[in-house]
Amino acid sequence: MPDIETETLRSRKARLTRHALHEAAITRVLEEGLECATVANIAADVGVSTRTFFNYYATKEDAIVGLDESNIDEHLVESYVLAETGIEDLAADTSLFIREALLIGSTDPGLPARRRKLFARYPELVSKRFDRAEALEELLAGHVLNRLRFLGQEFASEDSAWRSARMLTQMCRVPLNHAGQTIKRSPELVDDKGGTKEIFEESLGLFLKVLNRL
Repeated sequence: MPDIETETLRSRKARLTRHALHEAAITRVLEEGLECATVANIAADVGVSTRTFFNYYATKEDAIVGLDESNIDEHLVESYVLAETGIEDLAADTSLFIREALLIGSTDPGLPARRRKLFARYPELVSKRFDRAEALEELLAGHVLNRLRFLGQEFASEDSAWRSARMLTQMCRVPLNHAGQTIKRSPELVDDKGGTKEIFEESLGLFLKVLNRL
């Protein structure tokens, strides 16, 4: 799977702006409270206009939650779906794709802990994040299905194709979930290992090893 760094300048700028707004929204809410954080303040913290804010998120709450079913970078999708690797690399490629799509290029290793703190303080946002996560997972499954078809996989029916794609998507989220749980239990590992990416790569390696032994 090609490196995310090969994405277009426009796509990279959009990805980073979207994530910066998400991080700024979390910071504002944790520092000032949900009611006091405003779209105008969040946009100002990132150095963009409110109009630009609404190009990325429909509401303040959407920016806080940080998941949107329309925010998967098209270059990332194309790199995954049309990758020259074969079926033997499908699990690894899909796990990497899911990580990039769900983390949206986060550079802050402390963000997961800040999210947990925010959702503990405002549990009403949890259901919104779950709803968005489900919608985003369905979108991911569509791209996974396109990848399977690109690799020449055939299915008995459209329903069978979608069930297979959804199953593969859910299965290949395991390395990301495992890495997140590892960081939650031992946050000091982020510094010890050199970053969250390294922890994910260890989880991915274990995941692939388990698959090979089944």
